[in-house]
Amino acid sequence: MVGHTRRRFLSALGTGGVLLAGCTGRLTGEPDDGTLGDPEYADERPDPGGTTMEELPDLSGEMTVYSGRSEQRVGELIDYIEAMYRDLTVDVRYADSADLVNAILTEEETPADIYYTTESGTLTYLKEEGYTEAMPEEVLSLCPAEFRDPDDHWMGLSRRSWAIAYNTDRFEEGDVPEEITAFPETEVASEMGWAPFRGSTQAFVTAMRVIHGEEETREWIEGMLEAGLRTYEGGRSDLAGATGSGEINASLYNHYLVRGNLDLPIDVTFTRNDAGVVPIVPGACVMDASDDPETAADFVAHWASAEAQEYFATTTWEYPVSPHVDPLDVLPDRDELDPPEIDLNDLAGVETTLELLRGLDVL
Repeated sequence: MVGHTRRRFLSALGTGGVLLAGCTGRLTGEPDDGTLGDPEYADERPDPGGTTMEELPDLSGEMTVYSGRSEQRVGELIDYIEAMYRDLTVDVRYADSADLVNAILTEEETPADIYYTTESGTLTYLKEEGYTEAMPEEVLSLCPAEFRDPDDHWMGLSRRSWAIAYNTDRFEEGDVPEEITAFPETEVASEMGWAPFRGSTQAFVTAMRVIHGEEETREWIEGMLEAGLRTYEGGRSDLAGATGSGEINASLYNHYLVRGNLDLPIDVTFTRNDAGVVPIVPGACVMDASDDPETAADFVAHWASAEAQEYFATTTWEYPVSPHVDPLDVLPDRDELDPPEIDLNDLAGVETTLELLRGLDVL
């Protein structure tokens, strides 16, 4: 990417910003203003562009959603959609994405109409196993082609970027390598942590396998472990707390690791054109067993609407997949990121990744 420069994004907030750890609340009645998202940020932004929920088909009947995204992340959004339609009832099962996939595989016929997950690998897996069906073009068109299945069986609804967080009392941005393969030989690696039990971390390792090959990925992990890479069983909060306290001084995680931890001396930077900045795309598919696949697809379309994309931008700090909704100003613009070209369907090989991590006693 010509003219690319890495940039930090915390300084733009100042010291007075407060970011909620989860959702902004629960809607108990009809939505009143057609918007979603943390008011701390949404109120200062222009109206989101793109297709609004009012422009989408009305929803009715009963929908069952298997959500690998937590209720804390997306419960408000699902409740909001349900509150819009008097004749719509939504039953949501929240669980780890892998547990939900295992449930689908073992159920005689899954009751799920929609499967929603934190990354695209399990969507591709369910497609390849014959559990999903194609969605109509008018729904898919709400998502750019680069973030959806070329066979039309799933679509991305938001986007995260892999990133490197570091303690600003210990390191400067220039201390952090711009290439992920350079990390094992650096002082940063000796004070770094990661969360390999998390699906996004496994997607990162899968991306390394796809881009660099399994042997180089194995050697990279071995080098990182030898350098002192520490494992955390939690996720963002554990890594952020450890990085900010000096227990470790750098960590590998999604770009929003610092969300809710603005009082800590943490900043985030990105590598260039490699697995270190690979996009992780939460998305959804319609199950082949659904009794009402048309309504299920229309429900997914509501997650790609202008209001929902604004919700992801301001509440979860993710990048909207809609080109009509901007990310928060405190994040790098989309064109400042330099991700590798990769078919997101290639990230479905998570079982091989798990075997690799288990063989290295990481899991």
